[in-house]
Amino acid sequence: MQIRFSSLPSAGRAPVRLGLLVLCAALAACAAPDGQSSKAGPDAQAQAPARQAVLRRDLAPGLYELVVADGDVFVASSGQSFKADEGGAIYRLDPDTLATKAVIRTERKPYGLAYDARTDTLYAGNTLNGIVQAIDLKAGQSADYRLGQATAKGGVEHVRQIALDEAGGRMFVTNPATAGKVWIVDLKRGAILHTLSGLRKWPAGAAYDAASNRLYVGQGGDYGVTVIDLDSGKILRRDAVDGAAPFLVNVALDDQGARLFAADANSGRLVVFDTATGRVLATTPVGESALDVLYNPVRDEIYLSNRGASRAHPLGTGAITVIDGTTYAVKVRHDLPAHPNSLALSADGQVLYATIKGPHDDKHPAYRADGLESVVRIDLRG
Repeated sequence: MQIRFSSLPSAGRAPVRLGLLVLCAALAACAAPDGQSSKAGPDAQAQAPARQAVLRRDLAPGLYELVVADGDVFVASSGQSFKADEGGAIYRLDPDTLATKAVIRTERKPYGLAYDARTDTLYAGNTLNGIVQAIDLKAGQSADYRLGQATAKGGVEHVRQIALDEAGGRMFVTNPATAGKVWIVDLKRGAILHTLSGLRKWPAGAAYDAASNRLYVGQGGDYGVTVIDLDSGKILRRDAVDGAAPFLVNVALDDQGARLFAADANSGRLVVFDTATGRVLATTPVGESALDVLYNPVRDEIYLSNRGASRAHPLGTGAITVIDGTTYAVKVRHDLPAHPNSLALSADGQVLYATIKGPHDDKHPAYRADGLESVVRIDLRG
């Protein structure tokens, strides 16, 4: 099946609108005057801006995934409503100050984000429309990959997690339905290579292993992880998890250690798998409604966000937990009300970024009528 691309500008292709914000005052305050000596004197430490271990900024309503790309932090904002025919935005932030450098206005709501450094392309998942939008950051233009088809109930198959094979020019996208799918897309030809249907409950998170050419998909129900051979588009193995009705909503790989880390939303724990055998190596509780997970090989640490609330306990708040990558013991817990959501790492592995969602229930103590949600920068060096 061919993917439909929008045409080039000369044929009516609409460029992505970049709303640049001037930050001269903030930059001037940090810049050193011309000719200033670089030698550190007795007052050098006092003159330098203090490094904040945790920096938080209220940004926009409807914040979801974020990525570190092209030296900055990009954050998806879907706005305050869940109407599929309304637009959204992607904010480009300074990685040190979280100040807004640019705003990309989108005609549809972005939720998931992924970045291809080789082509300087940002991929935004328009979940409600079944579309992945490819945004060329240099040209300021975009193209659509229409994956989700119309459903019998009148909606469209949703897209969720986007994983990329940058070297091979492939994209892998999950569909978290009751009998979900995974799409494998050839980005160079604009064609769907494989559609894996009937993966049972909620294929949600995805992690690509370039060395083995496999995709690990976290899901719910009878199996926690489905392992897919990407050349054949066939299921190689299904890995089970002990416990009642697990839901491995997001997964992350340790490429060198042959481990897969999963956030089990139903049990509020980290689950660690051996990727060679599918055996569970360890579990660590982190709190109610575990959501996102990242592995940092630079510091040998695992990061998990948990929302801290559920239908049974709607007024709770969550945290981001730092776990030792060798012992699986909790090292640090950052309490960040109300609901920590998605995570991203800086290129050097020393800074963690996260989106923090607000509650929808106006009885929650953290409820805000303006709907503004936050981005957090955590310096992992303390």
